[in-house]
Amino acid sequence: MVTPLAPAASRKIPSAKLVCIAEAHTCDDRPDMKLTPAATLLASLVLTLPAIAADSASAALPAMSPSKTPVDPRYPTAAAVQINNLLITHWQKNNVTVNPPASEETYLRRVYLDIIGRIPTLQEARAYLEDTRPLLEKRGELIDELLASEGHALHMYAFWADILRVQSNANGGQGNMTSRPYVEHIKKRIRENQPYDKFVHELLTAQGKVWHNPAIGYYMRDLGMPLENLASTSRIFLGTRIECAQCHNDPFDKTTQMQFYQMAAFTYPLETNFTGISAEDEVNKMKRAAEKKPDQAAQARWLGIISENLGDFVRYSKVQALPEKRQLKLPHDYQYSDAKPKDRITPLTMMGEQVTCDPQKADSVKAFADWLTSPQNPRFTTVIANRLWKKVFGRGLIEPVDEMMDSTVATDPVLMQHLEKLMRDLRYDTRAFLAVLYRTDAYQRAASHAELQPGEAYHFTGPLLRRMTAEQIWDSFITLIHPNPDLPRRHGIDAEMASRILYKGKLSDALDLLDAQEVFDGSMKAALAYEASAQESKGLKDKFTAAQKAKDKPLMEKLNVEIRMLSFTSRTGIHENVVVPAVARLYTKKTGQPAPAPIPVRTPTLKELQNAGQQRDYIPVPGYDLDPAIAREEQRAAGTRDGLFRAEARRYGIDPREWDAYIATRRRHAMEWKRAAELDSPAPRGHFLREFGQSDRDMIENSSSDAAIAQALVLMNSSLFEEITKRYTQLGLNLATTQYPEDQVDIIYQTLLTRKPTTTEKAAWEKAKARGLDKPEDLIYALINTQQFIFVQ
Repeated sequence: MVTPLAPAASRKIPSAKLVCIAEAHTCDDRPDMKLTPAATLLASLVLTLPAIAADSASAALPAMSPSKTPVDPRYPTAAAVQINNLLITHWQKNNVTVNPPASEETYLRRVYLDIIGRIPTLQEARAYLEDTRPLLEKRGELIDELLASEGHALHMYAFWADILRVQSNANGGQGNMTSRPYVEHIKKRIRENQPYDKFVHELLTAQGKVWHNPAIGYYMRDLGMPLENLASTSRIFLGTRIECAQCHNDPFDKTTQMQFYQMAAFTYPLETNFTGISAEDEVNKMKRAAEKKPDQAAQARWLGIISENLGDFVRYSKVQALPEKRQLKLPHDYQYSDAKPKDRITPLTMMGEQVTCDPQKADSVKAFADWLTSPQNPRFTTVIANRLWKKVFGRGLIEPVDEMMDSTVATDPVLMQHLEKLMRDLRYDTRAFLAVLYRTDAYQRAASHAELQPGEAYHFTGPLLRRMTAEQIWDSFITLIHPNPDLPRRHGIDAEMASRILYKGKLSDALDLLDAQEVFDGSMKAALAYEASAQESKGLKDKFTAAQKAKDKPLMEKLNVEIRMLSFTSRTGIHENVVVPAVARLYTKKTGQPAPAPIPVRTPTLKELQNAGQQRDYIPVPGYDLDPAIAREEQRAAGTRDGLFRAEARRYGIDPREWDAYIATRRRHAMEWKRAAELDSPAPRGHFLREFGQSDRDMIENSSSDAAIAQALVLMNSSLFEEITKRYTQLGLNLATTQYPEDQVDIIYQTLLTRKPTTTEKAAWEKAKARGLDKPEDLIYALINTQQFIFVQ
């Protein structure tokens, strides 16, 4: 009978001490941290990071010699051989020794982490390791399967979210309605394996309303900051930093301030501060005229608030080019002799083919996107090939990847040029490109453990040893919980957000049907309600202030509700005189029939009043209803998950009488323990992901792999450890399949490290048990706090 995992209270290893040793191998700088002999012994079992010995029988790679025979890049193994040959030449030229082949276990764990962002489950590892086919054949098949999986899409989303600064609640939540569809847009394009040049071109040319084109999130991410957006675009897609040139000629590169503004002039006509009223300018002219008329002035003074309230319906939901209105000029303090301050700027590219256009006569945004994504662009292809090489090997052929200059030289220029050609030949299919890199001889060798200094050349004799990203660590913990970590889920925004977007879309499209005079006339009628409530509102607010000073909370709550009700009543005028007629017109346009009677205004509940932005009921309009497929797809995904849970129960031999309890637990797991890419981007402050270095998405590639005390505290206090050791988790179920307690050590190592323990490690564990460390969770806790677990070897 296998001993069940003991509760957390019985753990004997103080996690702070264990983490301290795991990171530094010594606690000389922390005299307060003294380990018991048993804890020291257990720690010594797993704290060092030895190179895992290569299994020559299974991991030996075929000998190669340089060959100049051309190959078709559509065949990844042949394309990988070309890269192998180039590397052999580079190694010989630089007189370096190549790393030994990685063991099968090391390779397997690495390729899972690198391609789908998590460790393999025990079942996945056994299926691969027990496969007796030739090494290159089964490795190639595994690479292709992983690249085609949902896990790869989720992992690559984290990669791009860090680069593109993708936030689920962008701009402090102001762009929520735009940013969430943008998140799903990026995931969708990754799943579809959209060619990289098409992906970038789509982002750069994105215009319209979010419900028609969620890619506008790229520009909405830098709401109202077109110059900053251009600087980010250059850094992300051209690997060139030009932000300094926004204020002055770059002292470290040849980029001038004039060139910065010429580049920015391509996309400057794009307006992101859309308020929801297409005729806003004309309405404002009418407002200014009305303010000068004695009989209209009292009402007109409320039109600003009314316009703002109308904007609340659909604020920040549209990107549109306004070349007549938005013309870029040089700053007032421009100091150079080639132009004068405040001169209007004509777009002009700063490198490669010279492209220029007049935004008032041609589509400058498309011209810019065409130029930037062209195969002839001198840096576009180089940057993506270099970024993906760095993703695979831990270091780019060009470093930093986003600070290229004319003087920049790759570590291996011949290889860099070859990778650029390969990317072009593959028509920017990044998945096919990665399939080649993961098949290379260098990738399949043992990791290099040396820590490179800035500017030090690396010759790619194997991948660099590196710590997992925050997302990889989190997703590997999720794997210890889930026997099937990449659970089927419906793709796309959730029903609640979809409903909000449809609601906003209906109002926006309806308001677009009103001309300026109709909006003005309706707003003037709505102003009467604001005028009538002005004095009453002032009295209520004075009373609220007095109650606040007296700290009379019950009275404050009562007055707050009254103030909100008064505001709701005031807004009813906008509803009746502007929005309802607009929605009625939209109905007629869509159906060709007269609109039905308006839905009467419903008095909101107390709870609704306490929440800002109540949605009112408007007549249904065909085309603006929640797609019933969303609910069906959710139900289908839930049914598929339940089927997987039942299959798990059968596979692990769970008593059928326990199936209901098992499925209920697994449903909870599916809801509470999701992969990093399925959570908000980024996770909230204080979350495990943020503590372990997930980017805040405020700056490009702002993630960190540095160790910190906070991480030790998370591991001590997080509910993750408690969860992974429970009965119905992957780890718990694996342990339950063992017949003898001593077999649990093998299972723990295989589940966490994808390998069996060495003889030395087993002996150390036996000694530790004799001193009281005799529970499986003691070993589990030790292993997950070590470099062995959190490093990609």
